[in-house]
Amino acid sequence: MTINSDAEGASGVQLPLMSRSPREISMRSRYSCRGWTWITRKSDGRRIRVQFESLLEFLVSHMVATRANFADLIEQPFEVAYVDATGRERRHTIDFLVILDDGTRLATTVKPATKVTQEFREELAAVKRHLPSDLADDLILVTDNDFTRAQAQNALRFIEFTKKPDPDADNALINAMKSLHGIVKMTDLTAMTGIAGRGYRAAFRAAFCGQIRVLTEGIIGQHSLIKMGDAA
Repeated sequence: MTINSDAEGASGVQLPLMSRSPREISMRSRYSCRGWTWITRKSDGRRIRVQFESLLEFLVSHMVATRANFADLIEQPFEVAYVDATGRERRHTIDFLVILDDGTRLATTVKPATKVTQEFREELAAVKRHLPSDLADDLILVTDNDFTRAQAQNALRFIEFTKKPDPDADNALINAMKSLHGIVKMTDLTAMTGIAGRGYRAAFRAAFCGQIRVLTEGIIGQHSLIKMGDAA
């Protein structure tokens, strides 16, 4: 049984929301990575518990949650009844319902690229034709070919570095940025903040969000080259 809770704790602090999926997944599997994680809903800043049935689903949920236009996400929100090419009635479980800040609702199927066969694409096409408009606006497929390992790691690190706001570090970063010009290393900017790890986390957040232009491809780190004064 899945429990939803909007209650406040005894201290008045708003508690995270439990999973809103109507389907509780089994956490035991010999073949896939399963568990639950937390993401932050941008509409109100609430943290939400999200179940996942594979490492790919885990990564996709976090990458979606770091998009600028992300508003909300619900895992395994509903099934879609459809008729396949043989005329047989079937049901397809949607992995995620992703809601964007403009209200667009995207029914999302997550699958490894190696398992996306022509037969599966035809199945998804049938599901899309039968997708109720009151549940979602479109159906999309996301595979591991849609992002790189570095992009996934950057997203996970960004989420970790944004769990606890640090306005003092953000202000120290802004002041440090005024003293540096041209192309420098992330470590140079971090040193200028004077607050070590907190400064690095602030710089990483700014780089991930595009406030600092990152010139080095791949994982954002201390040795990444960044351009000061022009993030465009």
